[in-house]
Amino acid sequence: MLNVEFLNEKATKVNSTLKKLSNILQFGEDTFLKTPMYPDRTKYYLIILYDELEAIACHIVSNIREEKVKENCLEKLSQEGVFSEKLNRIFQDFVNFKKKLFEENFNYSDRELFHLSNEIVSTLQNFFIKELAAVVKQLKEKQPKLAIPVNLVKLNHHASTVKSEIKRLNTFKGMSEEEFINNNFAIDRSRYFIVVAIDSMLWMCRHVARQSGLKPSKDCFINLAENGILEQELAKKLSEVASLRDTLADPTKDIDKHYLFRLVKSEFEEIANGFVKQIAYYIKHGKKAD
Repeated sequence: MLNVEFLNEKATKVNSTLKKLSNILQFGEDTFLKTPMYPDRTKYYLIILYDELEAIACHIVSNIREEKVKENCLEKLSQEGVFSEKLNRIFQDFVNFKKKLFEENFNYSDRELFHLSNEIVSTLQNFFIKELAAVVKQLKEKQPKLAIPVNLVKLNHHASTVKSEIKRLNTFKGMSEEEFINNNFAIDRSRYFIVVAIDSMLWMCRHVARQSGLKPSKDCFINLAENGILEQELAKKLSEVASLRDTLADPTKDIDKHYLFRLVKSEFEEIANGFVKQIAYYIKHGKKAD
């Protein structure tokens, strides 16, 4: 999902780095060649610039392809054709620069570095931010319309946290009940993973309740069920697990190890996945799944 706040932050860093490079290059080629620190600083700022552009590219390409893309993103972005041909060529030149510098140990002459840097900086300053804004606008228009005006970026973040903690619990699923209840490490880790997931589900619950115009309640999950957002049975199970949150978080407090084992084995995964699915359906359709 498109994170405009993240892109704005990265774009600000791109602009800042471009200004630092421009401040060096503005002295001209002769001064650049005669001042030993200028080529070194230029390489340093170019790598910072590349990393910021790569982060932006990964986010945009991931949204275009609707799958997580983590590597070689600037090169992939240049192949997508969403930016102008002039910018795409600069992206590719920048990719080649980084490959030669780090992978092939290519040593650019100071004169080559000056001219390449000048072209990269001037092209990005003239076109990048304007075109980035247009690309973001297009991607936003393609995003699914939601029935409930939630903060989808944060909601997705917490949903991902829930799923991540469920995966961590898988480490102990292969244990027998006897092995589990006698393994302090498994118990401590399971308690922690469940607490992290509960905290994220509580955030999601309260956010959805607030955005749906519901009054605050001591038991958020039951509140959602009473207002037709969650299934009653699922809400009861969520409420039961959430009520143990403080106990689970405090290692000095005892917990029913057999109950914890059942949670780890399958119950918590079923409850948490059910919650995420029902919330996702509700914010998209504005009603509980049939």
